[in-house]
Amino acid sequence: MTKKRRHNEKLSEDDALQLVLKSHPEWRRQWERGTLPDEMLGEDGEPMSPHMHLQIHVVVERQLADDEPKGVVAVARELEQLGVSKHEVRHAIGRAVANQLWKLMHELREFDVDEYMAELREIVKSYQ
Repeated sequence: MTKKRRHNEKLSEDDALQLVLKSHPEWRRQWERGTLPDEMLGEDGEPMSPHMHLQIHVVVERQLADDEPKGVVAVARELEQLGVSKHEVRHAIGRAVANQLWKLMHELREFDVDEYMAELREIVKSYQ
């Protein structure tokens, strides 16, 4: 169970994971039992990793809790004002996180905050 955070206390990974598992109840029991598969078919019929999906959600929750990088909360609010559901906002931001992770691994470079924020702004434009 998540505990109430004190002012200026960062959201822990464990607490973020608990929030994420609430948003994906279809996977919660498997996660808790250690039986969540490494790969499954996503809603689009393509293979996906539910573990990676949940961990990207954790990254997004922690970014939103602390507005780090600065401006990510404003992006989320803007998407919500455009009628995007809270969960889909997290998926949209998560796509940008995943793109940065791919570049980290395949191009062996650091996380580019400016590029990331530019991608988030493009995501907002795509919903307008």
